[in-house]
Amino acid sequence: MTPKERLAAYAAGEEVDRIPTTLSAGETAPPLYGYKIRDWYFSSDIMFDVESRLAADFGADNMGVGLGLRALVEALGTRLEYPEKGVSYVVEPKFKSFAEVDGAELVDVDKDGRLPIIIESFEKLMDVYGDIRTFGTGLAGPLTTAGQLIDTEVFLRGMIKDRDGVHKLMQYATDNVVKCARDIHKRLGIGLMLSEPMASSDLLSLRQFKQFYKPYLEQAVRRMNEFQGSTAIHICGHTRDRWDLVVGSGVSGFWVDNLEDIGELKELYGQQVSLTGNVPPVAVLLEGSPEDVRKAVLDCLRKAADSPRGYTLCPGCTTPVGTSRENLDAFMDAAWEYGRGARKGCLPRGLQELG
Repeated sequence: MTPKERLAAYAAGEEVDRIPTTLSAGETAPPLYGYKIRDWYFSSDIMFDVESRLAADFGADNMGVGLGLRALVEALGTRLEYPEKGVSYVVEPKFKSFAEVDGAELVDVDKDGRLPIIIESFEKLMDVYGDIRTFGTGLAGPLTTAGQLIDTEVFLRGMIKDRDGVHKLMQYATDNVVKCARDIHKRLGIGLMLSEPMASSDLLSLRQFKQFYKPYLEQAVRRMNEFQGSTAIHICGHTRDRWDLVVGSGVSGFWVDNLEDIGELKELYGQQVSLTGNVPPVAVLLEGSPEDVRKAVLDCLRKAADSPRGYTLCPGCTTPVGTSRENLDAFMDAAWEYGRGARKGCLPRGLQELG
């Protein structure tokens, strides 16, 4: 089956040759093919080559260039640094105060930042692989976008001393997330998911989540669903105390970090959302042996492959820079062996035959 055929058949409840599997290796993969990450950020040709070679070498189901956590905020005016061998990071946020949000313009995907480069890379990929692959991408959600448009200390302090300012910034961030997603969807016809590392309990209390994030997550999902039908989310870190709020926001899928038990998530919410995850990216994919990878894949499949609304095998977060070919091969080999004969809501035949 082609990836496109596999994903369509699985979504329809049919048995497929292998459990849907993604690698989440976009901006961290260029060194695997001799490219500097810094060069990848600014070249649609390099993006195309890396995605093409990942597909040829490992055969995962996903294809597409992610906006990552910072492409949108950079397009809006936040200044980034691009190290030669690492991923980008914020050096100067767009706003110095909440007052500067008033009158700020919304993003233009056709001219701002690196967004035109990313769109061009998709157009090249779709020209070549459109018949056999399904495309998608992701971007930072409202909270993570807001947190990179202003100094983190100002943002967090504002949750206590300037709540109106925080809400104003959150609305601006939400409007930009939705507009960026809508315009890219209109241009390319692809779906976009949300990534929210700042929404975990490691960074945001449950009270802050409810007050400053929940309304904007619900709004973003509702508005994005109007043009793309469904919207999934990934949150890095611990999220157990807010699973009900995440699922209740209207998301269609939840990609959960490896710090949480995906089996428990399945038992509680597998009837409501599809699940993705959650092989440990650092301890296993980067630092473990191929056998460690195989065991982790087997563990994830045993816990979640029979989730009622569907399951996608994936690392718990982005595949780290420096992950070996051997471990990526082991990941995909285990997906084929243990995830063979997969159907939504059922354990794959590969698992059943293990006994």
